[in-house]
Amino acid sequence: MGVNDHDVTVPLQAEQHQPVEGRLTKCLAFSAFVITLASFQFGYHIGCVNAPGGLITEWIIGSHKDLFGNELTRENADLAWSVAVSVFAVGGMAGGLLSGWLADKVGRRGALFYNNFLALAAAALMGLAKSAGAYPMVIIGRLLIGFNCGLSSGLVPMYLTEISPVNLRGMLGSLPQLFVTIAILVSQIFGLPHLLGTGDRWPLIFAFTVVPAVLQLALLLFCPESPKYTMGVRGQKDEAESALKKLRGTEDVSAEIQAMEEEARVAGNQDKPKMGDMFKGALLWPMSIAIMMMLAQQLSGINVAMFYSTVIFRGAGLTGNEPFYATIGMGAVNVIMTLISVWLVDHPKFGRRSLLLAGLTGMFFSTLLLVGALTVQNMGSDYKWASYSAIVLVLLFVISFATGPGAIPWFFVSEIFDSSARGNANSIAVMVNWAANLLVGLTFLPINNLLGQFSFFIFSGFLAFFIFYTWKFVPETKGKSIEQIQAEFDKRK
Repeated sequence: MGVNDHDVTVPLQAEQHQPVEGRLTKCLAFSAFVITLASFQFGYHIGCVNAPGGLITEWIIGSHKDLFGNELTRENADLAWSVAVSVFAVGGMAGGLLSGWLADKVGRRGALFYNNFLALAAAALMGLAKSAGAYPMVIIGRLLIGFNCGLSSGLVPMYLTEISPVNLRGMLGSLPQLFVTIAILVSQIFGLPHLLGTGDRWPLIFAFTVVPAVLQLALLLFCPESPKYTMGVRGQKDEAESALKKLRGTEDVSAEIQAMEEEARVAGNQDKPKMGDMFKGALLWPMSIAIMMMLAQQLSGINVAMFYSTVIFRGAGLTGNEPFYATIGMGAVNVIMTLISVWLVDHPKFGRRSLLLAGLTGMFFSTLLLVGALTVQNMGSDYKWASYSAIVLVLLFVISFATGPGAIPWFFVSEIFDSSARGNANSIAVMVNWAANLLVGLTFLPINNLLGQFSFFIFSGFLAFFIFYTWKFVPETKGKSIEQIQAEFDKRK
């Protein structure tokens, strides 16, 4: 059987193997926490560059003169800092593309373990750059930590999905996004002027990278490897059974082992799909949906809303450091709503698809109304109500994002592929996510300079398309086995 016939026997499989449910054991909870520490790193390095940006730009001017003997203009210093910020996404694209290969080569746990050495190297470069007087160290460090975060953004959802019982897959799969939002909030707090956001202390913001890296290095030693990996990729049934017993807290794991054996058998009867094969035959449809899910997340305009927040808060009359505190408050709202979505995603009354649709729809109407509020706000100080409306709409936008589009795409990809294709699927999807992130980052400021608040209409258009696409093509995956999910794809083609 060739790769183009991948999983064509799926509907029959759904009759034979019903999903096996489980409970949140101590081992599973501990493993999920340790694995998701890598996502904290991801969120932290999204947020940690915002507050000290001006301070670092000033330092770059002095550092350049010490290194090269000539004065750097403010414009070129801004450009150097912009490169340091954006190169994070370049590293993320490369890391994301390699995540599946590395996960299959050394295992999910092994890949996360070795990935922390990249974080330590990045922390050393960025944390010591000021002492060394060499700003290129910050740029190289950002590239390395981007590569680290790209790897982890593929590895973490894959690992979590594979160790989770089907009834907890959504909850545990949402944890990475929760840790990302917590980390962004922590980085915003660290960047406050009376904490680490000063000319002398900003290197400590980057040096903090060491803490989650060392913690994960130490604790991963006590986490079992993914049973689906040891069974499906390595073919080691005894090791898979031993790991599963620890994770499930019971000696009776025969039903789940049997389902894994069947998945491994079906995958073993086919050629392992290469990257190019992911866009052929029966793999094309789920791969297309995985890519669209990632694009929906990044092209929703969430990063733009975060960027606009300080401007909106100033327009509402906040002065001095008050807009920064308000932005931190918005980060706290994001954490709270993501925490709620962790509970909602496996709730009997909701599903992945319904939460995605609700979130995308809320974001769509928020962007439309926000353009109106910002337009009125720009007319003058007589329209304070428009400023307050803009604040409410930005918060509604963030809440809508946290409801579904923020967390679900990351673990959804691992849900819709079997173990033979999961690594490559994650690599492609994660790379697309990072590429879209980079695209928005590079194009938003020029577009905003041209269109102002009307640039939000571009995201409204994207959101309208993704609402239709999700409603028409994205299947519900909650509580379903891989065979049942793939059978659902056949219905929606």
